[in-house]
Amino acid sequence: MPLRHWPARAKDLSGVQLVLAPGNRRRTQLVQAAALAAALLAGATASHLYWQQQGAQWRQDAVPMQSLHLAEQALAQARLQLQVSEAHGRELEKQIDALNQRLRACLEEVTFFRKGRDTTR
Repeated sequence: MPLRHWPARAKDLSGVQLVLAPGNRRRTQLVQAAALAAALLAGATASHLYWQQQGAQWRQDAVPMQSLHLAEQALAQARLQLQVSEAHGRELEKQIDALNQRLRACLEEVTFFRKGRDTTR
């Protein structure tokens, strides 16, 4: 004798939507909105932390750039001083050459006068 009085396959369960517990539509929307707000908050927090870290990295990178700028200024100043000293050296060489020419001329005069004096004696 069969245990059931109705046919076992009167309703196919694979075609019916399975609902474990009936839910409250308003509560479901509230949970979804809370999940969306939490995701947006997490994204904003992660973005803030990322850009804060990038800002710190940029500030660290800016320090060597400032020292590089100072080094470039010092290099330009040293080049200018080198050019000035080279120009001063060239001027001194010209003055030395002029003095050497005057010395030669004076020595030639002295030699001329000595020869003249020696010949008259």
